[in-house]
Amino acid sequence: MDPVRRSGWHSPWAPLLPAALLLLVSLAGLLVVGLLPAEGASQYAVLGPPWSRTGEMFALVDAAGGAVLDTGGWRNVVIAHSGDPGFASALYRAGAWLVLDAVTLRGCLGGLAS
Repeated sequence: MDPVRRSGWHSPWAPLLPAALLLLVSLAGLLVVGLLPAEGASQYAVLGPPWSRTGEMFALVDAAGGAVLDTGGWRNVVIAHSGDPGFASALYRAGAWLVLDAVTLRGCLGGLAS
């Protein structure tokens, strides 16, 4: 017998848990896809491995041929600039985990800064 049923605990919401998890994962995926750099983007939010320090992120951007404009809220996040259309790919090759469109990201999260 199922341990949850043996304990007598049963929630009417339990059958909805898989659907809710699928919804959250789908929304997160749509958010990331919507924030991917568009063609012609020149500013990028670069997320490195969680253990990266700010200096390592600066070196990553430099290795990809860009310039750092700003640092993010965490030490593994920087805002970078480059006019090279292949800059996002170069960032991934240099070790970035995720590259997003910084302009769109600032527009979406700008109200959270206050």
